[in-house]
Amino acid sequence: MPGTRVCCTSRLTSERTDMRRKIWNLIYAVIAFAIIVPAVSSHFTGYPFRYSDPSGFEEVTVTSVADGDTIRTGDGRIVRLIGINTPETSGVSELYGAEAKAFTKSMLEGRRVYLEKDTSETDSYGRLLRYVWLELPDKVDDEAIGEHMFNATLVTGGYAQPYEFPPDIRYSGIIMKLARIARDGKKGLWGISGQGTTKGTYVP
Repeated sequence: MPGTRVCCTSRLTSERTDMRRKIWNLIYAVIAFAIIVPAVSSHFTGYPFRYSDPSGFEEVTVTSVADGDTIRTGDGRIVRLIGINTPETSGVSELYGAEAKAFTKSMLEGRRVYLEKDTSETDSYGRLLRYVWLELPDKVDDEAIGEHMFNATLVTGGYAQPYEFPPDIRYSGIIMKLARIARDGKKGLWGISGQGTTKGTYVP
């Protein structure tokens, strides 16, 4: 009957419209998930999902050490290790600064290392801002950072405190985690004070 066909056609059209609406809602949900999850993860971990590609590292030779967190390369460039801060040894000397400088000197002077850039090229003093790797990792993950990145080694041993200085915060999450372990174990400068002995980012 005509009335029945009109009713069925209307119902079918309504069902198709509803199905299209559900499909588009699903598509929007997938897109939102793809955008929001990486952003939230980056916020809580302090670094993006993917670390750097090791192929982008620069190999240099360390010729001298100015401070626990500052070195000079064979071509005369001065490199400031980022993500951390060691106690000062020049000007006003800070507690555990001499130990940090001596450790860096024993580990890096005369050695070939690998420099990794974060976001900034240099600081206001013209020093290169870099992470320093003792070995070139096959891939950059938390295990490799703990074993081969010297910035992290300084924190692990209690020679340095975390020092977050945006936008160069690629590894701030793992550095903060290592600092917390060192502080709780009262390693190095943390054995002198639970607040550290130099300027740094608060370790919760």
